[in-house]
Amino acid sequence: MSKPEQVKEEWHSTACNLCFVNCGVEFKLGGEDGRQILKVRGDKEHPTSQGYICNKASRIDYYQNSTARINSPMRRKADGSYEPVDWDTAISEIAAKLGAVRDEHGGDKILYYGGGGQGNHLGGAYATSLRKALGIRYKSSAISQEKTGLSWVFSRMIGGLVHPEVHHAEVAMFVGKNPFMSNGLDRARLFLKEIKKDPNRTLIVVDPRRSETADHADIHLAVRPGRDAWCLSAILAYIVQSDLLPMDWLAKHAHGYEKVIARFKNIDVDSYAEFSGISPDQIKSTAEVIAKAQSFSLEEDIGVQMAPHSTLVTYLNFLLMLMNGNYGRPGTIGMFTQLAEMIAVDYGPVDENGYETERRTLPVTGAPIVSGLFPANYLTEEILNDDPKRPRALIVESSNPVHSLSDAGRMRKSLRHLDFSLAIDVVMSETALECDYVLPASSQYEKWEATFFPRNFPANIFHLRQPLIEPMPNTLAEPEMHARLIEALEVFETDELNSLKLAAQDGFAAYQAELFNQMGSNRKIASYLPYVLYRSLGPSLPDGQASTAAIWGLCQMYVLKHSAEAARAGFSGPSAGTDLYQALVDSPTAVEIGISTYEESWSRIPHPDNKLQMLIAELLDEVDELDKLQPLHKTSKEFPFALVAGVRRAYTANCNIRDPKWAKGKAVMALTMHPDDAAEHGFDEGIRVKLETETGQAEVELAFDERMHLGTISVPNGQGMRFVNENNELEDTGVYVNELTSVLHRDKFIGTPLHKFVPAKVSIC
Repeated sequence: MSKPEQVKEEWHSTACNLCFVNCGVEFKLGGEDGRQILKVRGDKEHPTSQGYICNKASRIDYYQNSTARINSPMRRKADGSYEPVDWDTAISEIAAKLGAVRDEHGGDKILYYGGGGQGNHLGGAYATSLRKALGIRYKSSAISQEKTGLSWVFSRMIGGLVHPEVHHAEVAMFVGKNPFMSNGLDRARLFLKEIKKDPNRTLIVVDPRRSETADHADIHLAVRPGRDAWCLSAILAYIVQSDLLPMDWLAKHAHGYEKVIARFKNIDVDSYAEFSGISPDQIKSTAEVIAKAQSFSLEEDIGVQMAPHSTLVTYLNFLLMLMNGNYGRPGTIGMFTQLAEMIAVDYGPVDENGYETERRTLPVTGAPIVSGLFPANYLTEEILNDDPKRPRALIVESSNPVHSLSDAGRMRKSLRHLDFSLAIDVVMSETALECDYVLPASSQYEKWEATFFPRNFPANIFHLRQPLIEPMPNTLAEPEMHARLIEALEVFETDELNSLKLAAQDGFAAYQAELFNQMGSNRKIASYLPYVLYRSLGPSLPDGQASTAAIWGLCQMYVLKHSAEAARAGFSGPSAGTDLYQALVDSPTAVEIGISTYEESWSRIPHPDNKLQMLIAELLDEVDELDKLQPLHKTSKEFPFALVAGVRRAYTANCNIRDPKWAKGKAVMALTMHPDDAAEHGFDEGIRVKLETETGQAEVELAFDERMHLGTISVPNGQGMRFVNENNELEDTGVYVNELTSVLHRDKFIGTPLHKFVPAKVSIC
């Protein structure tokens, strides 16, 4: 008897949405309706992840098929409850209310927050047209929680988006980053195993906790919490004072390095080291490893970007790399290209002493706007007042600021203080539950989507992802929502786009010619380009692809701006932009869109003489404050612990997964504490304790972690979300950390919150 023919499993390529790396994955779908993600595996064809997958990605079905999803527009009633309404009613009423705010108070009184979560950015591209229709001037997103200090520094020093090549550096360093758990790095765990085995390479980890990444390190600098600035300054000072800097290289490639050298010559290395909690000998030996390396590259993350001296620490990290000649050659820093910048380069004029002279600010608080984003940590102060310039309305798209911003209680009050608020999301999130209207979006795997985050050098990628699952009934993709709202606002005449629609029927070349013609004669076409592309080119694209029309536009701009890089990736000639677009549409996995060179990393520096700018005077001045050897934030007798409010663990990610059942293991949502601290306070492992800060309190299970630095405690991120299970019961999903954090604890330069050092106390319930 012949063997039965084996049924071939069908796998579908897409990307993971649980961190910004967006590894390529493949799904096997099934279930009664074919909507269930049965299996997940790494996509071996993906050019950067190459089949790598972490444990979190296997749980994506908890996002896709969450019982928390909504499938109707919702309107808030006077009693605070919600009622479903049809789409026509929702669009009409929302447009009327937003239009009324614009007409009475001005479009600048409407704020926009969000535009996409991890791997969910295509809808945000179309929001630009809606913002234009409403006259919105101020926008923000979760990026301003973490990365605007980083963007301010690399913009001032380099002037372009850069990628530290830790994967190829002789010496690699992580500061405030634990990629073994966070996976915020291409093929993170494989990289850590490889560098640990390589006798010719060195890994340095700066972290108060003996992290899982530190287990793979040659050097672990167990800095005291909140004192990274002293540790990094001591390393750089020793290099300066030992005459280990590449002076000829600096003279050729940099401006302002003399003032940096002069400042760090006067630092007392031993006292800085001891204050940071590191022995002077270890600081000095580490400095020599960095200075003598043929290539050195450093990655930082929110462990320091949300900690005391946030922006100063970023500056010190870049000084460590750049002052030691680590730019524009293998294993250092390279400037890469993106189809669209997720973190915009933002530098303005500086005076002869290196101080910035111009910066846009918010109208009420005067908070700085960096990379086009206002600092989210100022949002409640901007709203909760009676100033005539205060915001009157807020649009939140694919984001959850009530859950993710400091002081959730204050954020709720802010939303109710507004004249109008709108949330666009797949669930009734904590933010949606405070908004006047909620529009239900199709999931990331039910529509065309894109991952704008990945950054690689020399070859960078883009992943345009086709839908794998039929949309949940009565949900819409965000491009369609924005288009309907623009039409309800009557921005365009009924037939104003007819010539473009007709040209699109004759192919891309004819459409492109007519688009350029229309942009020359009708300024409105260029001002509303994403909407124009969606409604004029979109209908002529194959069924379901209308929302990719904006990607076609981005491809045209990319090949014009980065023609050499695109050509190296195979896209050149008159049709290069359309060829790139077609490659993205046709490929089930990510596509290399451009290949950069080390030489271009120099020629693309926009600063005088194509030189690096070592001096950021505001931050170099801040080094003077370190001489006082006084911590920026302290614990106290009342609040004796430093709480790390939100850490990455094996089963924590972002707000995409709300169901607590996705997290496997023991005490995955617990408060962790060193057992010696617990013994001192008489705490037993596994008990319920009360965690308190000056802002709020929570009850949580206590677990011991010998890796913790004494005096510190931590709770995981992405917990505490409202979740109603299949029995209609509200489940405990861990600590809602931003009930415990304060808007007043923020970086003095950029406003990023200091969630990684929150004075707290713990007591038995």
